[in-house]
Amino acid sequence: MPDPHMVVVIPCHDEPDLLTTLESLWRCHLPSSPVAVVVVINGAADDPPAVQEHNQQTWQSARTWINDHRHDHRTFHLLFEPQLPTRLAGVGTARKIGMDWALERFADPHKEDGLIVCLDADCQVAPNYLQALHGYAADHPHSPGCSIHFEHPWADLPTHHRQAIVQYELYLRYHVHGLRWSGFPHAFHTVGSSMAVRAAPYRQQGGMNRRKAGEDFYFLQKIIPLGGFRTLNTTTVFPSARASHRVPFGTGRAISDELSGHKDLGQISDPQLFHHLGQLFMRLEPLYHGEWQATLAGLPPPLQDFLNKQLWEARTEEMRANTGSLPAFRKRFFQGFNAFQILKYIHFATEQGCPKQPIAQATADLLTAMGVTLPAVACESLLECYRRLDRQEFWCVGQ
Repeated sequence: MPDPHMVVVIPCHDEPDLLTTLESLWRCHLPSSPVAVVVVINGAADDPPAVQEHNQQTWQSARTWINDHRHDHRTFHLLFEPQLPTRLAGVGTARKIGMDWALERFADPHKEDGLIVCLDADCQVAPNYLQALHGYAADHPHSPGCSIHFEHPWADLPTHHRQAIVQYELYLRYHVHGLRWSGFPHAFHTVGSSMAVRAAPYRQQGGMNRRKAGEDFYFLQKIIPLGGFRTLNTTTVFPSARASHRVPFGTGRAISDELSGHKDLGQISDPQLFHHLGQLFMRLEPLYHGEWQATLAGLPPPLQDFLNKQLWEARTEEMRANTGSLPAFRKRFFQGFNAFQILKYIHFATEQGCPKQPIAQATADLLTAMGVTLPAVACESLLECYRRLDRQEFWCVGQ
């Protein structure tokens, strides 16, 4: 097989049904360029014997499956890392192993635009998945990466489980659209099973991190600000809606905590907090001109307190000293006031007098603020509305 122009990377740890994911990729329509899929079956040195045995069984069954599924332009590969050091073992390290393996396939200078695609071992994909990714890479040659449209299947789940995944995904979409409405320029989904990056920026930004959870979020905070990052909404990834304790946070843990009563997915951040952020983002020009006190006075009290506690006056002065234009200042500002900083503000303000709201009300209020006609105010209808907005690449800047 010729060297691939696209590599799909799948971390796999104690997974019950890897072959379903591989079958989903096998059924995909082929693009014109070669595709490689690499599965990183991984475990920690101190995994329980049952997990180690399960990983071994997955390795054997995957090898058999691959031997039965050969194609000139679509190849499947296995990397077996069952004894990773405990302090490093986890999804971040597994993604890094696979993505670095992919990078080696693009070592030729003519392959710098090769695409490294992240998927998970509990996902299925639409039949046009590979073709859509190939088309994205060809149509947007200067884009460093993309977030791929995703939808958790929920129709056949028991009532409580169904409610939990609907609320969880609704929150994810609400948060991204809230960021867009605020004027934040880097508002994209950061779901590890639904993202892709080109080889050159992957290498230039130091590759994937080794975090045990949240690796996708932190990785994309290096890629999105490069400019040209996009959403690929002409295909769909279908991540599992299952509960899981394998990571400290993320979809599986959120669902597990909701089902066990340790988390309430029915309460989310107040949409007013996005309005607060918008009030700051629309005042960057006076900040650039050194009008800190006047700018601060025009902001809501929780945001004033947050900026003072986080020493943002000194930060903006440093930015002003090292930028020669408003566009340069804006770029530098959002490198500092990034998605992680926004999450810190939302948590801070929630504790300082802006309590969480019922999810149906909060997500409906944001739709109204964005000028979107409301569906029935029920979570499933609201989720379908937000999904439709994402498929349409809807991006409303309010304020």
